[in-house]
Amino acid sequence: MKHFLFILFFIPFVGFAQADTTITYSTFELEADRVLPSYKTTIIDSARSKTALTLAELIQNNSAVFIKSYGTGLASISFRGTGASHTQVLWNGITLNSPMNGQVDFSLYPTAFFDNVRLNYGANGLAEGNGALGGSVILNNSTNFNNHFNASVQQSIGSFNHYTTSASSNFSVNNWFSETQIYHTNQQNNYPYKNNTEVGSPIETLTNAEKTQYGFQQAIFKRIKNQTIGVRFWYYKSDRNLVAPIVSRTTKENQQDESIRGLFEWKGNYKKLHYKFVSGLVKDVINYEDISTFNSSNNKTYLSDNVLTTNIYLNKNITIKNNLNIRYEFAKSNGLSTDKKRFNNSWLLGVSQKYKRINIDALNRFLMVGNEQQLFAPNLNILVQLLKKKELYLKANTGINYHYPTFNDLFWVQGGDADLKPEKSKMAELGLLHKQPTSFFNVKTEATAFYNYVTNWIIWLPTEFGYWKPKNLQEVENKGLEASLEVSSIRSKKLKFSSSLHYTYTLSTNKKAKLNNDNSLDKQLIYVPYHKLSYYIAAEFKKTTLTYQFNYTGKRYVTSDNNWYMPANYISDVILSRKIELNKKFTLLGSFKVNNIFNQDYQSIAYRPMPGRNYLLSIVLGFKK
Repeated sequence: MKHFLFILFFIPFVGFAQADTTITYSTFELEADRVLPSYKTTIIDSARSKTALTLAELIQNNSAVFIKSYGTGLASISFRGTGASHTQVLWNGITLNSPMNGQVDFSLYPTAFFDNVRLNYGANGLAEGNGALGGSVILNNSTNFNNHFNASVQQSIGSFNHYTTSASSNFSVNNWFSETQIYHTNQQNNYPYKNNTEVGSPIETLTNAEKTQYGFQQAIFKRIKNQTIGVRFWYYKSDRNLVAPIVSRTTKENQQDESIRGLFEWKGNYKKLHYKFVSGLVKDVINYEDISTFNSSNNKTYLSDNVLTTNIYLNKNITIKNNLNIRYEFAKSNGLSTDKKRFNNSWLLGVSQKYKRINIDALNRFLMVGNEQQLFAPNLNILVQLLKKKELYLKANTGINYHYPTFNDLFWVQGGDADLKPEKSKMAELGLLHKQPTSFFNVKTEATAFYNYVTNWIIWLPTEFGYWKPKNLQEVENKGLEASLEVSSIRSKKLKFSSSLHYTYTLSTNKKAKLNNDNSLDKQLIYVPYHKLSYYIAAEFKKTTLTYQFNYTGKRYVTSDNNWYMPANYISDVILSRKIELNKKFTLLGSFKVNNIFNQDYQSIAYRPMPGRNYLLSIVLGFKK
């Protein structure tokens, strides 16, 4: 603990992060936005967040990013064919990835605990820190100093004994802002499924799938002239049974997850300087037990993340960008021989130049991870407005990023290799963006071609002694196309309409043989779909909204030689909601959702059956003053 006290007291003088704020000067107005405009990004606003209970479900339904779901729990992410640890997840500027395996379980993140989600693709991850070879997921909470009081209570009841309760309140008075959120869910998940491993594919009921989770989040902020200062605290605990593959009936696994997350934030403006400092501490505890085999593990990690970002606006056309990240990682586990700790630091320095209809950003990130240093992780991006009076843009960027081995990769008792090299990614993308407002609609279309070549890709392989060991054996080429279409109505008193479509075609192939006569060479990586598409359309008429969601996931190979695959699935959901204004202060929102309306029998991961048609009824009572 003394190491963390040292970090928390020392870092405020050297650490920092960046904000999405509007800055006004007497001669010009600028916007400080962490998302560089030439990158591919998807923003999921609070309205769309209300249609999903977990972050995994939200991303699955509102992007073409692939979520690997293990049924009732455990969900990981794959950007552009990369692995789960190649995605960085940040909450209001601080990293949430586990120091042990570098991953995040998206099934444990309720959408009630954040206001919007931003997905940054490819080289955009460099702006958030090192390690994001595929992309990054940014979870943001907003502060609103407009002297208000809002409160809501939501109750959801669903199929298979699903009960979720959440409540939130936020208020602002005299430049103070406070927000409180609580959440509880209990799910039996005892749904029927077709066991295709048995003769005749009998219908069976899922067992050992129970899940209980609760948590709360608290924020307090103060605005002082041209700056704000505040704290956020997030706690959750989850107790869930882990469903075994249907070919393994004897295992009975349980996992308890507990997380404590706190952050301090200070941001403001001084003349032509915009600054933001975030200091956070994350403690994660995972206790795993397999009762059938008397196997258990206890894992505890600490992460101190401190980020300081400044933008210096020399004039309307030139901005100096500076980002310093001091991160301390600590892990204690019975799978590690001793306690492990290291610094994972980086410093980004760059300049943004605007010349007529051309924006150029040139950045470089310096890395220091443990005893290793990397002085060259550059990024160059260009945004060109092709037509003077039309919002038609050409976007191009290229860069280099690094992902360092996790504690499990380096030090796991049976298999860890302390000599592993960091994975190195050379990436580039080229795209077109078009925005077209009409009399009734806003239309946004985007198409992007991407290429990513990763060397020293870490892969775990079985050894002759019966355990697995990681090696830098693969070189992986990721390339493909992304397309999106978003439409929203802007002028209609009675009818409001919105729709979006996201599609990705991904080729992710192994370009280097692991062993002699390697059958995986030039083959698609396992669980990377060639095609991924999500679509939704929503129409609101007189406070009643009907929404249709469609998800298509193409076939995924299950073996590295591509001889066995999971077939494509087509999942449709329908939501009917109605808002009733009880009086000037109280509103009632009711919704009824049918998931997998056509009752498709499918698996996202082999031998992990997903639920068929199921229902969710939600009631939200809101108060506003």
